[in-house]
Amino acid sequence: METTLHGYSVNPVCCNGCGACASLVPELFAMDEATEKPVLLLAEAPAAAIEQAMAFCPHDCIEMD
Repeated sequence: METTLHGYSVNPVCCNGCGACASLVPELFAMDEATEKPVLLLAEAPAAAIEQAMAFCPHDCIEMD
C-alpha cells in the first residue's frame, strides 16, 4: 500500500517558536537557531505525521495542502 504525500507549511506570523513540532516530528521539522522558528525538512510528508504536529501546535500554525 502506497502512502500519499501532502505538502505542508508553517505560518511564521502566528508561530511563537515553541518547538513542539520539531520535538514531536523531527523528521519533518527542525528549529532555526537564528530565527527561533521551525524550518521544513521535506517538501511533502505523510498526512499522519503532519497531523501529529498540527495537533500539538499551540497556535495552529501548521497547515497541510
